Amino acid sequence: MRLILLVLLFAAAFAHGATPPPDESARNLDVLKRYGELGRDGDYAQQAALWAPNALNNGRAVTIAEIRTQLEDLHRTFPDLSSSTLETHAKGDLVIVLQRTSGTHQGVAQTEIYGGMLRGARPTGRHFEILRTHWWRLKDGKIVWHQVIADDLLMMRQLGLIPDTLPAGKLVAPPKE
Repeated sequence: MRLILLVLLFAAAFAHGATPPPDESARNLDVLKRYGELGRDGDYAQQAALWAPNALNNGRAVTIAEIRTQLEDLHRTFPDLSSSTLETHAKGDLVIVLQRTSGTHQGVAQTEIYGGMLRGARPTGRHFEILRTHWWRLKDGKIVWHQVIADDLLMMRQLGLIPDTLPAGKLVAPPKE
């Protein structure tokens, strides 16, 4: 009897314009949409607060304070950093996002951003544009795991931090004909 009453109350709530609670995938997409908005607004404290304590970021346990420091460093290094989402897939706790990311190297990185490759590098003033795929896992509205796959080699080449070609001493002599 109680079950029937609960079902009837639930059905009545939806019949009067109430929307059903979003599923896990939709909730997680909303969290990541908010995450992006906060980043664009420069609110790195609130952006970092969307991470769970001791979440895993690129294979390493990080605190919320470390995430905030990395976000600030990222935007100090690339003040015009911009990402546009090309494709998103969400299923349960997993969200996968393909983005085109660009920026101009105008600051000195001090953290592990971009795998630590930029730490201490003199700003080149050059622009980069690459594809990045983010894999996110969320639990209870918080990011608990994140892994990014990006063409960092292309980014470093575009920024002029590594050469486009091998040095002459590393090339094999062409075969004699």
